Amino acid sequence: MKIVQEMYARGFQFCPMDLNLVQARHFQIVDGKLMPALSAIDGLGEKAADGVVEAVKDGPFLSKDDFRQRSKVSKSVADLMGDLGILGSIPESNQLSIFDFA
Repeated sequence: MKIVQEMYARGFQFCPMDLNLVQARHFQIVDGKLMPALSAIDGLGEKAADGVVEAVKDGPFLSKDDFRQRSKVSKSVADLMGDLGILGSIPESNQLSIFDFA
């Protein structure tokens, strides 16, 4: 937290992680702001972050289930990424509900 406070004090700004742009191991500059690497997420190691980046290359995810299956991350990490807003508004499951048509 001290490092983040120091960066803000020096004028650095952060942007949220974009699943289509984020890198596995390196921070990057996007629109003049820093985007953290996936490996900065607590509980997401470098190999898992590499898996996510590779899975993104195969196209958009249909659901969080599809994300977990293709990226090989655990449910708890996928849930954390969802809570952080990284997964956007993709549905939880590939299953359709009768209420989806109402």
